[in-house]
Amino acid sequence: MNTIIFYDIKQYERDFFEKELYDKFNLEFKEEELNSDTDLSYLEENAEIISVFTGSRLNKETVDKFKNLKLILTRSVGYSHIDTDYCTQKNIIVANTPHYGDYTVAEYSFGILLNLVRRICYGESELKNGDMYPETFGMELYDKTIGIVGTGSIGSKAIKIAKGFSMNVICYDVFENEKLKEEYNIKYTDLDTLCKLSDIISLHAPLTTTSYHIIDSQKIALMKENAVIVNTARGELIDTEALYDALLDNKIKGAALDVLEFEETISNKRPGENINFKNLRTSLINNKLLNLKNVIATPHIAYDTKEAVNRILNMTVKSLEEYISGDNVSCKI
Repeated sequence: MNTIIFYDIKQYERDFFEKELYDKFNLEFKEEELNSDTDLSYLEENAEIISVFTGSRLNKETVDKFKNLKLILTRSVGYSHIDTDYCTQKNIIVANTPHYGDYTVAEYSFGILLNLVRRICYGESELKNGDMYPETFGMELYDKTIGIVGTGSIGSKAIKIAKGFSMNVICYDVFENEKLKEEYNIKYTDLDTLCKLSDIISLHAPLTTTSYHIIDSQKIALMKENAVIVNTARGELIDTEALYDALLDNKIKGAALDVLEFEETISNKRPGENINFKNLRTSLINNKLLNLKNVIATPHIAYDTKEAVNRILNMTVKSLEEYISGDNVSCKI
């Protein structure tokens, strides 16, 4: 019977996998994330199948700790935390869980956006402290221009929601979606123009070598003074220092962030991997960023709904069953 090791596992995930897989696999569960600092037991290093979440970092060094690894299941859409090129070289299959939370993440983007521009949490906090009339002067979304960066599965849902708010939508993507143009009457433009024209910029692009720091100091300098940035994709899409400086100097109005660059250092779980001067600096700036009054930040939870999590778990089981039966793994990257 094959052994599968689950890392960065939560109790509800463990309960599900124990119920669904108890008679099909030897199951091992680890609460800690997996990275190059992880000490493996004999059982772990000989595992053929492992499952991880976004907090794990599977670089070459980590992958090489496993002697017989054949399948990596990431319980996420994104897989930038895995060196997929190296896995391909070693004939290791990597599978993700696509489309599990397209609406979930898109909805959350507007949730934190509204929280920021209408100062919802601030108003609640002040009321609980006895202030019935706090300063909550905000901005409505009606007739504002939102720039959607990345019009894939999640970005397309964000467009639909934006239209529900009667917003003007402009988009940037390497690949323009003709169907979206026709259905929602959107316009694609280059990223510089999007930054200049948008009141709100919402990021929904995957993290790749070309999208790293796609929003940098140059792009931020083009933005309106009342511009708001929303990021529920990957923290590394934004140059953290450039964002912090702009927010500190009120060159843009605010940011609503569910992800941060090098966010694993905030966790108490093995924060030591990939520590260098640049990452240490980013980590320090993150701490300052979180304390700015014009920032709302949440701990990478845009995906976290009952419906979305159930899709993740079921897709993970499906990939396992396909692999064991010798079928093509349909969610293979």
